Amino acid sequence: MIATVIAPFAMFLAGCLACPHPLTDSPSAHHMAHAHAHAHMHHVDWNNNNVTAAVKRAAAGQYDGDITYYDVGLGACGHDDSGKGSITNIVAVSAALMGSGSDSDLCNRKVHIKGDNGNEVVATVRDKCPSCPEGGLDVSEKVFKEVVGSLGVGRAKVTWTFA
Repeated sequence: MIATVIAPFAMFLAGCLACPHPLTDSPSAHHMAHAHAHAHMHHVDWNNNNVTAAVKRAAAGQYDGDITYYDVGLGACGHDDSGKGSITNIVAVSAALMGSGSDSDLCNRKVHIKGDNGNEVVATVRDKCPSCPEGGLDVSEKVFKEVVGSLGVGRAKVTWTFA
């Protein structure tokens, strides 16, 4: 059973590791790696029931992670959103995705966020979250309330994509 689960994923991963070009930590390299991974997807039988849903979502550009909220202010994209946390849909993506500086390609991109409860919202990337893992998001209070329902829980599971 384990071999039938791991074999398709191992073939997918091996295809991605056979990349002919060196990768750097720049956002453009992330996009190249993502595109390269798509080029090797034919190695995986996506109809195989043993390929996990998480692997399928990651290959489609969908992320899973925790959502938290913070007091928005001067963000990594150079915008001062102080005082707008309760009225604006703002999101900070992980530093791993965002890269460094205020010239990130992700600044002002839209993110579609869906909570485990089915609530959905679109927010704008205006900041980066240095402590978030790749799939984690830090959002304005308005976004958190719309997705989770209240600020009382502080953290919840979400699925999200760039819109």
